[in-house]
Amino acid sequence: MNFTEIIQSIPEIAKCLENGLRALERQDKTKIKVNSSRELKGSVYIDKCLEKHYPNSPRWDYVFGYRERVYYVEAHPADNTRKVGEVTAKLGWLKHWRKFSAKNLEGLESQSTYHWISTGKTASTVKRGKYLQILAQNGIRGPDSILNADAFL
Repeated sequence: MNFTEIIQSIPEIAKCLENGLRALERQDKTKIKVNSSRELKGSVYIDKCLEKHYPNSPRWDYVFGYRERVYYVEAHPADNTRKVGEVTAKLGWLKHWRKFSAKNLEGLESQSTYHWISTGKTASTVKRGKYLQILAQNGIRGPDSILNADAFL
């Protein structure tokens, strides 16, 4: 199954699939760069789509398909080191949800990357030392101001 078929097979988020990057909030969409918008397979605003099902959970923001890859994107402030824990908790929630509610996405894990897009100023302490190591150990790239999806193909 391809990205679109997999999303459509997951009852909790099937109705939230949008063409291109339309599921993303305007301010977040401007931070995603792709060389070929025709290669976008669709997007889901996971956080908004699942807020009623998991109201008190630290939900991850977005997923989108581009070419043969799956990009999970968290748009989150990076103004202090405490935000590292918040983003890693969101990734933990995402992986747990995917394992139990979106198993078909698990099959795309080898094609998936996780990105933290900063929604404002990024504290220098977040991008070095133990905090950068924590992010790397969790497979989270960033925080960055822009995600160039073609850099990860």
